[in-house]
Amino acid sequence: MRAASLAVAAAAAGVAVARRRRSPGSVWPALSARDASVTAEDGTVLHVEVSGPDDPSGTVVLAHGYVLSNRLWDLQVAALTEARPDLRVVTYDQRGHGRSDRAPNGSATIDQLGRDLRAVIDQAATGPVVVAGHSMGGMTLMSYVEQYPHDVGTRLLAAGLVATSGGGLAEVAWGLPPRLADTIRKALPGAMEHGRRWEDAGRKPLPQPFLRPLLFGRGHRRGADPTAVRTTLEVYASNSAHTVADFFATFPQHDRLAALSVLSTVPVTILVGTEDRICPVAHSRALAAALPHARLRVYPGAGHMVQLERAAEVSAELASLAAAIEPRTAARRAG
Repeated sequence: MRAASLAVAAAAAGVAVARRRRSPGSVWPALSARDASVTAEDGTVLHVEVSGPDDPSGTVVLAHGYVLSNRLWDLQVAALTEARPDLRVVTYDQRGHGRSDRAPNGSATIDQLGRDLRAVIDQAATGPVVVAGHSMGGMTLMSYVEQYPHDVGTRLLAAGLVATSGGGLAEVAWGLPPRLADTIRKALPGAMEHGRRWEDAGRKPLPQPFLRPLLFGRGHRRGADPTAVRTTLEVYASNSAHTVADFFATFPQHDRLAALSVLSTVPVTILVGTEDRICPVAHSRALAAALPHARLRVYPGAGHMVQLERAAEVSAELASLAAAIEPRTAARRAG
């Protein structure tokens, strides 16, 4: 069990409703958002949450990472809606995650996630769009622009790549000695199949003692709020073992550095922590090399959950990207 726990932890790479109440002493925001749904091309229903006005200047769409959920963008949603009350902010649960439908057989791929993002933009966004993706969400964004290059500069006006990678994930050692990482990598398929059977038998999820150091950096006393850490671990544990196993096979196939050239005509920001063990800082530097015009911000001491560990700074970077969407004046709205 302990080996399986380590293996699964290492794999974690990647109507108005007032929904989340703030805990005493917490910096976690209490959001009011409109629940909605988006139907993907294959009929999979995706859970969506919409904040902001019905008649916005444009929309910011935020895509989350592997075995996570839209909840982990809450700090950015709160900051963006305060900084730009004229914008709509859309978050959603990727297929198989959170409150979205389970991914049908064969559909747990980054190619499909790119098409899902297009469906979210088509059905939940209004006006020009800025998209930011964390980890697998960043790969989703890359897949989207690869499949729909004509959207760039017309619908998509700016992009944020947060703690993500353009490829080479099969060589990541998760901050472990290479030989140990290789041993874990070989054990992962069996451990994930065991996780499926464990879940299908109705048993509680196994403890994940290595998950926190895998996801979070040491932070040099500037790390994530304890509520953010606890929420991340709760979100991870709430996702299905089938999702863990189904999506894991798609990451070695992800290779989209060449596809990034289509983003050369719009503002791009790349954000990463120096202690990211899942999408190491070298991967963000490779993204920056492929997009010389992009803004690269590296946060010392931050880990993979950089949007929680450096919440205010990441929110400010996303607000800067959102400046690509010009506010609509009252006269233009009336017209």
